[in-house]
Amino acid sequence: MSKRSYSAELKCEILKALDENYSAYELGSKYNVCPSTILGWKRKYDKYGKESLKASTTWKKYAKAFKLAAIRDCLSGKYSIREVARLYE
Repeated sequence: MSKRSYSAELKCEILKALDENYSAYELGSKYNVCPSTILGWKRKYDKYGKESLKASTTWKKYAKAFKLAAIRDCLSGKYSIREVARLYE
């Protein structure tokens, strides 16, 4: 599965439509984007603003203990990979 790149402007357009009472499913069909991806954009936008919709240009460094904690949570079975990613941002 290839990863598509969407511009910050397109993401804003989709999120605006989401706020105008279109469902993530409807918008996903229209723009060929997974509805859960749209909802992820919405969470980031609500928490961090428009800057969070821009594509990252650098790698983020994480401490070994931080990574191990995330792996443990995932392997525990309590959380899905997506939930762990959201928990640890």
